[in-house]
Amino acid sequence: MNPPSTSEPQVPRSISTVAVQSLEWPRFLLKAEAEARTQTAKATIRLLAQVESWAQDVETARILQQETQEISLLLEREALWGPLQDLQDPQDLFESLNRGSVLEVAEFASLRGWLHAIDSWVQTPRESLHAERFSKALSMLSDPHEPLRVLERILTPEGELSEKASPRLAAIHTEIRGLKREIGIVLDQLVKTFSQKGVLQENFTDLRDGRFVIPVKISSQNEVEGIIYEASASRQTVFIEPKEVAQLNNRLRQRQNDLIQEIFIILEATSKAIAPFSGEIESSVAIISHWDAVQAKAQLGRHYSGKMIQVSEGSGFELHQTAHPLLWWSLPVESITRNEIEFGDPTRTLLLTGPNTGGKTVLLKTLGIAGVCARTGFQFPGTDIPTVPFFDSFFVDVGDAQSIENHLSSFSGHILRFKEILENVTSKSLVLIDELNTATDPGEGGALGRAFLETVMARGAVIVATTHDPQLKALSMQDSRILNASMAFDESSRSPTYRMLTGIPGRSRALETAERLGLPPEVLVLARKYLSAEHIEFEGLLARLESDTHEIARSRKEAVHAREEAERLRKEWTARTESSVNEMLDRTRQKLRRILEQAQDEVRTSVRKLDDIKNRREVDQTRSTLNQTLTRSADQIESALQEEAPELASSLHIIQVEKKVQQAPLLSIGARVRIPKWKSLGEILEISGNKVRVQMGSMQMSLSVSDIEALPAGDQKAQARHSRGTRVIDQDRPATPEAKIDLRGIRFEEAMSALSHYLDQAYRSGGMAEVTIVHGLGSGAIREGARGILKELPYIKDFRDGGAGMGGSGATIVEFDRD
Repeated sequence: MNPPSTSEPQVPRSISTVAVQSLEWPRFLLKAEAEARTQTAKATIRLLAQVESWAQDVETARILQQETQEISLLLEREALWGPLQDLQDPQDLFESLNRGSVLEVAEFASLRGWLHAIDSWVQTPRESLHAERFSKALSMLSDPHEPLRVLERILTPEGELSEKASPRLAAIHTEIRGLKREIGIVLDQLVKTFSQKGVLQENFTDLRDGRFVIPVKISSQNEVEGIIYEASASRQTVFIEPKEVAQLNNRLRQRQNDLIQEIFIILEATSKAIAPFSGEIESSVAIISHWDAVQAKAQLGRHYSGKMIQVSEGSGFELHQTAHPLLWWSLPVESITRNEIEFGDPTRTLLLTGPNTGGKTVLLKTLGIAGVCARTGFQFPGTDIPTVPFFDSFFVDVGDAQSIENHLSSFSGHILRFKEILENVTSKSLVLIDELNTATDPGEGGALGRAFLETVMARGAVIVATTHDPQLKALSMQDSRILNASMAFDESSRSPTYRMLTGIPGRSRALETAERLGLPPEVLVLARKYLSAEHIEFEGLLARLESDTHEIARSRKEAVHAREEAERLRKEWTARTESSVNEMLDRTRQKLRRILEQAQDEVRTSVRKLDDIKNRREVDQTRSTLNQTLTRSADQIESALQEEAPELASSLHIIQVEKKVQQAPLLSIGARVRIPKWKSLGEILEISGNKVRVQMGSMQMSLSVSDIEALPAGDQKAQARHSRGTRVIDQDRPATPEAKIDLRGIRFEEAMSALSHYLDQAYRSGGMAEVTIVHGLGSGAIREGARGILKELPYIKDFRDGGAGMGGSGATIVEFDRD
């Protein structure tokens, strides 16, 4: 037995970097590394095993998440990622160039691959990406055309040195090929000759030490004049260079030396040409490597349906339908149990209880790796955007801390980890403890575990712990800072479901688990006999809580289903109603269209008659026909509305009647009214049904009753004098208007409408030979619009600018055709 150590045991370093190893972070990174295209990005992913490579503040963590989200939408663009495949780390090349060293052909070929990748990214249309950060990175890449042109000149598509790299290199290659052909001809003849004499071991030529030779039987070596270069291992064959090719071999060797020298000259010149660009290329490689690593994160997230993490400055987790991402590689997707995890201020501690092998440790690791993903740009599984706090340190106590080498028992190992946590924990720490009270006396261990938990809680850290200790289960029901959660158990199958239930502690079910794993029944019977009354009573209480919770959950589920069904029926009814209304409106539109088209035809016919009629009686008759046509059309429209859309027609009628009732008492000839859409006042000259003619300054307008507002009674009395002498005007015999209409300050559409009405009224009055339109200069739009109307009217004889004292170009004189 080894003697006990006299020195204090070493505290295992568990802060962050070492702590997350037990969360299966290294396995997770291996999956991500496999998704990277370039060797440099793979190295970047491997660096994430060290906490120093993580985001050091919330803002940086959020940027990493945004980058991954951008690239997740670009994964299908193989034109971006394809050129990166299998690109090697060029760092040694840059260092060689900076030292002035000469690169080899293979190194130039590797560098050319990077230049092609850089070029493809530089040529990418950034506006089509819709990715702000990625587009900005692309704009920072250096143009690789010049160094790429240098390398393309000396390399073949396969990455070999091109014979055309220099004229001298091409000439040497030509000479070498000629010498090899000449040697081949001579050797073929010698082989034929010596073969007939039976002196050759085999009928072929070979190459030894760069010189062409033939295999001669050792017993016949004196029959071949030449130089022996080598003998076979069996000592049965010697390889002889015949004297007939010795000189040719010498010339070939010389040319091969010349080739080596020329290649060095080319590579040296190329290295010097590329060296000035090495810094730019290195920066571009760093940019591409970073975004390739981001691509690897996004590609990995696609495997487990990851969502961008919302990195929070608070302490709350909000994860919906989530699970540990590595489960996607160990289980069929449909077999993965998803959980709802939501807790935070003031509840900063999650205490997990429940059956052995029920999934508590996996859930604990899930929350831990979520915290790491939040700082490293990885997405996380879930149906909605997951919210995860930013933790500046991680403390993990998972598994047996026993160490024979360091003379640590399981209990002392846990205590040393607790000591380390207490010395370093902050309000921004995540503390993960699996089995808070183990490896010692249950009573003392429970008290120690509770004291440790309360001390860490007082420091403000977020804690996730698992336990089977009854004291801690009871504590969680008394302290509002602790959220109780348990892992569900299927009573029918007597097995865990791996689903988390919040609000109640869970039973450990050690005996059920032992029974499921095959422990002999007699042992279980004996174990149940030894259970204390207090334990049985406590477990019974937990069982009733579980049952009540399941019933509440079932009722809630039924209520949600009922609400969803009601919403579905409402949408279905709404869709059917909208469809029915749309069909009704379509029929109404078609019927109204036919009525209006018929009315328009009749109106056009009557207008043509008006143009040709000179007799006043016939004019009146035609005008009467027009009125009848319009009245009949209105009746037909009302009838169509009553028939096809009675509710709509009724509503419209009610609205019109309400407006009339509200305004009728104050509407009379001579009454002062307000016209809101023109922000002006006017006086009623004529009332005809639902229409009124209003005098506004020098202009008269025909308006609907709904377009005007009656002034209060007091204002009407003040204006009473304006109504004296005013009479109701026959709608077929309009009063003679003023000889001038002023359109200045009126919107274009309103001005054109007012002008058309004014010209019609002025012409029909019969007593005016010409009128003046005042439109001002302005932009000229009203002037041009007015003259466009004048050109179309058949009763306009001529028009011209106003003369001196008559407005000049700001007015138009109109002459009626009275002949």
